[in-house]
Amino acid sequence: MITPRRLGADVLSVRDIDASVAWYREKFGFEPICDDVPNSKSTAVGANDVVIYLNPLESPGSAAPVDTAGQLCVQLVCLEVDAADLDRVAEEFPEDADIVVLDEHPRYRSRIVEDPDGHAIELYAWREPGPSSVLG
Repeated sequence: MITPRRLGADVLSVRDIDASVAWYREKFGFEPICDDVPNSKSTAVGANDVVIYLNPLESPGSAAPVDTAGQLCVQLVCLEVDAADLDRVAEEFPEDADIVVLDEHPRYRSRIVEDPDGHAIELYAWREPGPSSVLG
């Protein structure tokens, strides 16, 4: 299991709320925290002070497929992890055939995987102790 340290975004639209909750539980140890009723139909999941709201689509069957791994600027959740977890991404996500590997930045390394709805999840680790906020 990968243990995220920080979150860079927080609301994702999903087709199947139960499948998404199960995926985030299996991959990151996130548990349901609360729902957002009456404000929305979202369910908050998280662990270690990291929270993501999963928002079910009104018409999931008509939603266009999302594949943002090759389009990093569209929708991307960034989770800081330690270097050992980053090195295990391929074995933790064997179902993801197109993990994006980004190792050229002088300050951090990262891997981008996709959740069941195709949202890009970037897992990054600082090369040296880094800032506690955004990538840069």
